[in-house]
Amino acid sequence: MPCPVCRSEFQIPKNGAAGLPVRTHAEEPLKVAQLDEERYCEKHEDERIKVYCFDCNVDVCAMCCLQYHKTHQFEEIVEQFFRSINEEIEQVTSRIECFRGLSAQIDAKNNKTLHNIQSMEVEVQKRSEEIRQLVDRQESELLQELQSLKSAAEEEAKSQTDALQLAVSEMESFRTSSLELRSKGSPSDVTQAANEVHERAKELLETYIIPSEYHAPSYKFTPVNVDELLRDDQNFIGHVIEVVDSGNVKCYY
Repeated sequence: MPCPVCRSEFQIPKNGAAGLPVRTHAEEPLKVAQLDEERYCEKHEDERIKVYCFDCNVDVCAMCCLQYHKTHQFEEIVEQFFRSINEEIEQVTSRIECFRGLSAQIDAKNNKTLHNIQSMEVEVQKRSEEIRQLVDRQESELLQELQSLKSAAEEEAKSQTDALQLAVSEMESFRTSSLELRSKGSPSDVTQAANEVHERAKELLETYIIPSEYHAPSYKFTPVNVDELLRDDQNFIGHVIEVVDSGNVKCYY
């Protein structure tokens, strides 16, 4: 490809731009002596070449300009080319500053994005911890509820059992005493106690009636259908979205 400075063709190195030589004088300002130093006219050996003929596209001295190019368009080399070079330098310098500004802007925006992502990482971890705490709290509450139901069931069953055992105890005591009276008591004892035995039996039967069938409470645990939640790709934490300049959002997951 051609050199951007002298336009001479050169071979691009195998490792690309990194293999090109560095022009350490690239940023040095051009000087008048660097343009016309030791350049003398071949026809007028004492005259330096200072004029450029636009019609002939050649550099000439002042004598040649008057003799051969006086009707042509010409201008001093230093003024014309320095003005042109300065314009090019200004444009390139402006572009350099623009690119540097854009590069700094990209770095600033990227740092802002990275900071934003780090903040969201903290938010995701915080949200995940909140969900874990919520699950732990719900688990504890459910276990406490089940423990209360178990205690209530045990207390109710014990109350029913104690009442039956009390009834059985009193009625067995009556039966034992009545059997003893019948087998060991004299006719006089039986006659005198018959009415008392009858009243006591009546009292026991009225007090301890046969209860209805005991129905223990029954419970059922209905768990959340995790498979269904997973199948629907339910998200319990949140979503990451891209906010664009137009105000629209793009969801990633």
